[in-house]
Amino acid sequence: MSNAAAAAARRLKVSEISAKIFGNTFNPTNARTGNYILRQNFRGEHIVRYYPSEREMNMVKVPRLSRLVGMKLHDPDEMDRINVIDKRRERGKGAPKKGEGKRAALAKKKKR
Repeated sequence: MSNAAAAAARRLKVSEISAKIFGNTFNPTNARTGNYILRQNFRGEHIVRYYPSEREMNMVKVPRLSRLVGMKLHDPDEMDRINVIDKRRERGKGAPKKGEGKRAALAKKKKR
């Protein structure tokens, strides 16, 4: 063994012992270990909470289904939406009736 090879082997041994002492991982080939992913906080619980449960989904469907059946249930979100639409219509900002929009007006002009 030459002097340079012996020095490199000694440096490798020292870094291995140092890693053991300080609790670091010894990775002489610099291979990718994926350790940065394992150090991150677990996100599974947040992801599970993001999607509504089956029961919550059924509660969302109840007001929609009740309209089909004819039941009168109070849906505050729907009531708010209808109130906002009514207020916009009063100010003249609501959606046009079917067949009275921009496209219909252009079509009427072309027919003349």
